[in-house]
Amino acid sequence: MSETGMSKTGITPTEAAVIRMWTDLLGKPPGSVHEDFFELGGRSLTLVQFIARVEEAYGVELPVEVLFAEDLTVSAAARAVDEALLAGVDKTELDGLLNELDQLSDEEVRRLLADGGEH
Repeated sequence: MSETGMSKTGITPTEAAVIRMWTDLLGKPPGSVHEDFFELGGRSLTLVQFIARVEEAYGVELPVEVLFAEDLTVSAAARAVDEALLAGVDKTELDGLLNELDQLSDEEVRRLLADGGEH
C-alpha cells in the first residue's frame, strides 16, 4: 500500500500524480481512482489550483469544460492529462518514438517500464 492507502497495482503514472496532487489540495487521499473530486470536498477554486498544478507539472492546459463535463475522478483527470499530452505531440515525433520502441527487446521494455520510462 502507498501513502494514499491504495495499492499501486494497476495505477498509471499519471493517476499516481493526480492522486498526489489531490491529496495535497484536498488534505486527504482518494480511496480509489473512481472517487469524484467534488464528492471528496473539491470546489471550483480547488479545481483551478489542480489545473494550475497540472500545467506546471506537464506543460499542458486542461480545459475546464472537459473536467466539468463528466464525473471528475482520478481516472478521468489522468485521462484528460494524457490526452492533452498526446494532442501536443507531433505525429512525426510520435512515429519516431514508436519506431524506437519497436526496436527494443522485451527485456529493455520491461526495464524501462520498471524505471518509469526514464533512461
